[in-house]
Amino acid sequence: MDIIITYDIKRNHTEIKTELKTLGYKDTITGVSRGTTTAAVQQLPNTTLLKYNAVGTESVMDQVVSIINKHNGGLDRIFCAQLAVGFSWSGR
Repeated sequence: MDIIITYDIKRNHTEIKTELKTLGYKDTITGVSRGTTTAAVQQLPNTTLLKYNAVGTESVMDQVVSIINKHNGGLDRIFCAQLAVGFSWSGR
């Protein structure tokens, strides 16, 4: 399953995001430009990541919280959800 996760932290964002990306988390999503069929890669908001082919939302949540705590990130809030099967998007 594909999982989207977003979090708010107080500090050490760069270290946390860098480590999560080494674990396979992505900060971009591929779709199409709005109103066209042109492929586009969209940068996600700063503290939003995707994990493709994850075991489940709980494992993603646990892993991200663990990395945030490891780097003393000061977690404020976190949200994690499974993307719908066949999820597609358009944007610009």
